[in-house]
Amino acid sequence: MKIKLILLIALMISATSCIALREDVDVAKSQLQADMTVKDKMLEERITKLVAEEIAKISQKLADFESSQQKEKQAQTNKIDLSFNTMDELRETIKELNNRIDGVDMTAQKNIAFAERLDTIDRQLALYEEQLRQMKQEVSTQLEDLKPVENLTISPDGKVIKLPENVEKSYKQLTDFTQSGTSGDIARRGWALFAQKWPNDHKCDVAYWNAESYYLEKNYNKAVELFYPIEKTFPGCVKIESSYLKIAFSLVYTGRAELAQSVVESMKSQFPKSAFPDKLKELEKLIDEKVPKKKAPAAQPSKKPAKQPAKQKNPSKKTK
Repeated sequence: MKIKLILLIALMISATSCIALREDVDVAKSQLQADMTVKDKMLEERITKLVAEEIAKISQKLADFESSQQKEKQAQTNKIDLSFNTMDELRETIKELNNRIDGVDMTAQKNIAFAERLDTIDRQLALYEEQLRQMKQEVSTQLEDLKPVENLTISPDGKVIKLPENVEKSYKQLTDFTQSGTSGDIARRGWALFAQKWPNDHKCDVAYWNAESYYLEKNYNKAVELFYPIEKTFPGCVKIESSYLKIAFSLVYTGRAELAQSVVESMKSQFPKSAFPDKLKELEKLIDEKVPKKKAPAAQPSKKPAKQPAKQKNPSKKTK
């Protein structure tokens, strides 16, 4: 009986000790979890604050840069170089920020919400990087456009045309390009640029070659519309006779050969000694083929005189 009592007391003491130990373990575990939660939260807040500060700095610098670009569109090369330095500084800042993020304790990624924030920041950084790349490309293009060229230059898409700085060289190269018939649209935009750069040079020629570009495209009605006012707008221009020729050819090609014939007659009166005799002969031959021939009136048959009766010999007269 005593032995049983002793065993019962021992069991009770053991059970009490186990309960106390478990409570101590639970308390320690709860305290450890609380400490870990506090540390994770502090780390998250610290990183979030750091990233927010750096993004704010970058955003401010980009805003300042955009403001500077809008106010100084006509800046010289030294200002463009300053823009490059600013972009390089921003790139270095982004690179440093990425390095800091990479160095953060990866245990913080256990928090799903924090990981999503990091992904958002990465996307924003990638967007800023692309914007910087585009800005640098645009500035480089603007700088390239400021450089003079030695010869007529046309971009692959045909949207950008550059002329040499010498007016006569530009005129000759634009004339050759127009006569080649490569592209009437590019030729016309080239002549528009020429007139803008040298408004007082070759004014009649600019009007002539614009009309010629349509003529070479076989847009004859538009060509006639532009050739026609050259004589009135630029009296004494050396291109007047050539303009008349192209008008007459255009009229023939559009089925108005009789009107073209009137133009040729006017040309002969105004330019008795043509500077384009071969072209004039070709034009006249073409008109002759197109203009219907007028029928000549039928010839009336001539009346033959009536035969006179033969004279009779005098019968009383005898031959000696």
